[in-house]
Amino acid sequence: MAADPQRDADTEETESVLESTTESDGTAATSRRRLLSVAATGGAAALAGCAETFAGEDAAEDQLRVMVWSGNYADRFEEGLVSQWEAEHDVEIDLRRGWGEVLEDIRNAPEDDPPFDVTVAEGNFYYYGRQDDLFEPIDVDNISNYNEIMDFFTEIRDPEYGMPVDGAPCTIIHRDDAEIDPETWADLSSDAVDESAGVGIDTGFWWYPMYAAAIGMDDEDGASEMYDDALHDDVLQQIEDWGVEEWAASGEDIWQAFENDIIDIAQWYYDQTAFDIDDYEDLSHTMPEQTTGWMNNWCIVRGTEMHDEAEQFIDFLLDADVQSEWAQNHPMMFSNEHIDYPAELEDDLPTTDEEARTIEFPDWEYLSEHGSDLSDEFSRMQQES
Repeated sequence: MAADPQRDADTEETESVLESTTESDGTAATSRRRLLSVAATGGAAALAGCAETFAGEDAAEDQLRVMVWSGNYADRFEEGLVSQWEAEHDVEIDLRRGWGEVLEDIRNAPEDDPPFDVTVAEGNFYYYGRQDDLFEPIDVDNISNYNEIMDFFTEIRDPEYGMPVDGAPCTIIHRDDAEIDPETWADLSSDAVDESAGVGIDTGFWWYPMYAAAIGMDDEDGASEMYDDALHDDVLQQIEDWGVEEWAASGEDIWQAFENDIIDIAQWYYDQTAFDIDDYEDLSHTMPEQTTGWMNNWCIVRGTEMHDEAEQFIDFLLDADVQSEWAQNHPMMFSNEHIDYPAELEDDLPTTDEEARTIEFPDWEYLSEHGSDLSDEFSRMQQES
């Protein structure tokens, strides 16, 4: 089921969010913002890899509480970064794991007593978090690595409240013996795919398959169809024409669908694919030259008493050497123009501003006005398939 606050998959959480919103200010606009951020609950699990929540208790005052996506993102973050930071700094990291509840945890906490000091925020979370004043501004003068960020990543979202650090483009996974050799998102509409077992797509972060479909339509530049509400039905029809057989809520769903011969091709995320695909036989993946993807902005949580340390930590995450080491353990896209990727990743991931601009990132300033309707339509397609 698509991540959607009006569907029963998230009924209890949605009702509690709606009640708390109505009690706090009684405005439908804020309720809608909060509900749409809840809608990312299922999808963040796809980016994280598996469902898991952890919050350390009784952390020492000299610890920096850092919220990251659960699952293998957190595992690889801990393996590749925490020890490196702690070897160079006096402040220890208290790592917290979560996803859909991240913004609501901040909202529900006293403004001067946040549940953590630093948080990761994908584009949806970053937009709605800023709308509700959940983040503190970052002083760019304290970010020594700011000028090494590729310009594109600071243009797509205002970095005042969060620095762009890491993310992943969408890639196409396909079965080697299925006579499918995709190169672009348009190939998901080919006769070869139509005659295959079927297609798998993400349903939690429904906007990424929509952007992939728009890119493949070729009627407008890039994913421009997503910014014309008159063309939204055409984009949805494009996905419907793909013949989706697996509406996945996690990477495990996608891999299992391949194992069970339910699908021969899938839209998924590079960071969940590039290393993990080696665990499966007769599968390959192709990164389209033009694609969509997600990017994390790292934010300082309102009310923290560790603002200076939080800025230092975010600056650490932006360092080229740190990102290069991080990439050894986690096949993600990084923002520093001096990133040095492992050989097996460097042909797929952007190392220049020009290459970064081939990735279409969702613009939530626009999508926020259409998210509810699009989510409804996405759920309808899934239910009727």
